[in-house]
Amino acid sequence: MGANYPSALKRLWTWAKDALSDGQTVSFELSEEAFGSTKKRAIFVSDIHAVCSGGEMLGSVICIYMNCLNDYVQKHKMANLIAFVDPSTIGALGCGNVAQRSRALALRFKDARKGQCFLMPKHWTLTVANPEAEIVYHMDPLKLRIANGEWVEVVDNAIKFYKEDQKKAVKKEIVWENMAGVPVQAGTKDCGLFVMRYMKKIVQDKDLDFANKWMRRSNLAYTQDDISEIKIEFAKYFMKRYAS
Repeated sequence: MGANYPSALKRLWTWAKDALSDGQTVSFELSEEAFGSTKKRAIFVSDIHAVCSGGEMLGSVICIYMNCLNDYVQKHKMANLIAFVDPSTIGALGCGNVAQRSRALALRFKDARKGQCFLMPKHWTLTVANPEAEIVYHMDPLKLRIANGEWVEVVDNAIKFYKEDQKKAVKKEIVWENMAGVPVQAGTKDCGLFVMRYMKKIVQDKDLDFANKWMRRSNLAYTQDDISEIKIEFAKYFMKRYAS
């Protein structure tokens, strides 16, 4: 960490080396306003190291950042437009079979409002679902993975279950849109950070116009400063809320 290294990240790492030594962790709750749940998660020193020094972002880091984004959502009264899904309930590992994951997601959609989008990071791409409109948007930082297979089945079934539970008509086919114009990552370990940046851009767009901006192929790119901004926001939020 040289002289130009962000001071917020220096403070976070200095704190973590002491507070999270010998396998200690920091427990935190998901925001009920954001996730519809207060499930507890934990942060390890390895998670903080990944943020400060480079490495793959794990689900707990991304969930804390989603808590942070939800503060913006609440402040700007956008809860009718934006909601979040805990990635630990929708992943392929440890979350059950397709039907179980679909049911869990349908339960999250239970109180969906017209036009409300649910942000669903999944190791690590971003899927945004509008269950009322039966439209799903897919964003991949590597531009290699078009949504298909099991994940499409999980989300499609969740929307159908949600509609059936609400006694609403379901279309014959859920519409999936691949956002080919999202900024693409150059490295191999930045997927989580890019997904976090996508979520930030979506949340801070009062018109929720991300589909029109990212639908077509483009030369949009994030600079290193854009990505560092995400790390710094995480560090400041974490130190304020969870460090003692």
